Amino acid sequence: MDIDSQTDIWADINTLRTPAYTEPTEDDVLALQEAVAEAADAMAWQISVRARDHRAAGGEAPDRVVLSGDYQLALLYSLRQAAAAVERRAAAAARTAGHQGAGYPQIGTAWGITRQSARAKWPDAVPSRAHLPQPPVTVQHAGGTAAVLHQPDPNDTWMYTALAADGTQHNSPAEYETSAAAADEARTFLAEHPAGGTWTCQHCGADNSTASPSTCGFCNHRREWTQ
Repeated sequence: MDIDSQTDIWADINTLRTPAYTEPTEDDVLALQEAVAEAADAMAWQISVRARDHRAAGGEAPDRVVLSGDYQLALLYSLRQAAAAVERRAAAAARTAGHQGAGYPQIGTAWGITRQSARAKWPDAVPSRAHLPQPPVTVQHAGGTAAVLHQPDPNDTWMYTALAADGTQHNSPAEYETSAAAADEARTFLAEHPAGGTWTCQHCGADNSTASPSTCGFCNHRREWTQ
């Protein structure tokens, strides 16, 4: 993947689309509800003592097992586990959405509650504005290109990934406090690897011109890119 493509991908990921989703059809909702119900029923069937006793006796548990109160308690337990799984997924989804630019009004609407209720339910979902992912910065210098990328977690730092004119690639550590600092280092790296140089084939040791950046002109082996 080239640098421009990588930059475009990150720019797209960090751009919140509106609307974020379309209203599902009635069939879509019913299919989801049935899938959850079937998963809970399957777990209840496995953990029900009554159903297990039938299986231990060498037979299949009859359908009438589901009419017993103890089976319904097993089902209720299974539904509680399903609800807990939904809550965990919802919290993760709210946090990811918030860290990618969604606010509590959008999060609340998606969950069917007010923004105040969404803030109370997931107080850490939306970070302060300073910690939202920032759009990437493209640096072009000495015939090469670099993408400066924001890394909000865990330390709110910047890094760059570069492809120099001589074909050398480099991914920096995420250690720069500002995008400007990362961009300056990217320019320095690109300036150190201008076009017109040579590269050494790792297979036969021959020096090749960067005019032929991919394949050794002596042994025809493909170049092993340096980092």
